[in-house]
This record gives sequence, C-alpha cells and structure tokens, in this order.
Amino acid sequence: MSGDADQFAELRDKQTNGINYGHSTDDVIARLKRWDERFGIKIVRAEHDLVELELNTLPDDLDAFVREIYQFCPDTVSQGFGCFEEAYGDLDSDELPEGVAELVEGIDFDDDDYGLEIMKRAIQRDRKIGLWWD
Repeated sequence: MSGDADQFAELRDKQTNGINYGHSTDDVIARLKRWDERFGIKIVRAEHDLVELELNTLPDDLDAFVREIYQFCPDTVSQGFGCFEEAYGDLDSDELPEGVAELVEGIDFDDDDYGLEIMKRAIQRDRKIGLWWD
C-alpha cells in the first residue's frame, strides 16, 4: 500500500473495521487520518479486521498515544502485548526470542498496565503499530 495517492482506499475496499468495538470502516479511517496529520503514517497492510502501519515520527507524549491505541483497539494489549507474561514470563532472558528481551527488561508483570509499557517500547523501537479486532 505504499505510495498510494489515497492510502486509505484499501481500507475502504477491504471494509476494515472494528465493529465488535463499535468502529465502522469510516471510524477506522477517520482515526488513522488524524494520526496521519499528527505523526505521518504509512499503511503497510490492511484486511477486514486489521491494519498495520508505520509512524513517520513518534508522538511527543507516547504514554498518551499508547492509551489512545488501547482504547481504540483493546486487542493490541488483551491479545498481544498484555500476554507477554503468559508467553515469556518463565523464560530467562537468554531464552527469549530475538527482540523480546529488550521489550520486557525490567517489566513488572504484576502491574496491570505492563502491556501498555511493552507496546510503548515496541513503538519506540520499531515505529510500527498493528491493530486488529476480532
């Protein structure tokens, strides 16, 4: 989807939505357009229930941004970053998959918001966001 005059066309074509959270295709596009105005985004993949994007610049208040992502797409944490303890909590750092150790270093898995912190670290490192609703 890179370089499209209207990078949101594929979201319309695929009818990308988060309807289980009350987000229509138009809602998803409107949110992504706001993010595009604020940070610049490049949509790299879209399906009916997911969108992957890259950020051109990082938000000044990344903590607020990850909370915004979580409110818009709770599955990013509840089925993703918030599941790291279950997936990796019993492993030593040398047993972790490549790239995971730096995301979980010093994380307090007893903190209810640890998934937000891991998502923030991933966005800082990669400037990528994956949203999905199912």
